[in-house]
Amino acid sequence: MLGAMTVFQNIQRGLIPARLTVEEVYALTESGVLRESERFELIDGEIVPMAAAKANWHSIMEARLIRALRGLPDTVDLYPGASITLAPRLLLEPDLAVLPRGAMIRDVRGADLLLVIEVSDSSLSYDLRVKAPLYAAHGVREYWVVDAVRQTIRVHRAPAGGSYTNVAEYEAHDPVTASLLPGISVRLDSLD
Repeated sequence: MLGAMTVFQNIQRGLIPARLTVEEVYALTESGVLRESERFELIDGEIVPMAAAKANWHSIMEARLIRALRGLPDTVDLYPGASITLAPRLLLEPDLAVLPRGAMIRDVRGADLLLVIEVSDSSLSYDLRVKAPLYAAHGVREYWVVDAVRQTIRVHRAPAGGSYTNVAEYEAHDPVTASLLPGISVRLDSLD
């Protein structure tokens, strides 16, 4: 593993290492090489840029979901856009993540997450084909992909062997309850 200073010096010379670790990404951010406002994920040590601007449908749905999840119990916190470390070379940034209250974001791993939500419009294929297997492989117990355009929720549960064994899609009029958060239910057609 390269030290943060070595990585910084290599970037200054135009040399970017083939693979970075999450710790190197944090060090590069703290040193100012990467801006905190930059949107990217780290997958297998490679920086994968995310869309700089979210589409209108995406932003509307994300805001509605945040309002709908205001009723979470006092034992948990909702984090929009949190950077979640799943492995030394895997840093994902879900749209919404629910964690036990007091959990330190940098220390959270897959099984610690109570619910991960991705809001999709143009990223639907990426969220289902790339991110779902990564979340499953690292023990994220419940992963929702909310299609902001079609108004559906694809719920992934029971991770095993790098995939989810229980996947169901719900229409806008169907109530969807988070299995690890009893009493928390979302119906897309009733969100305001």
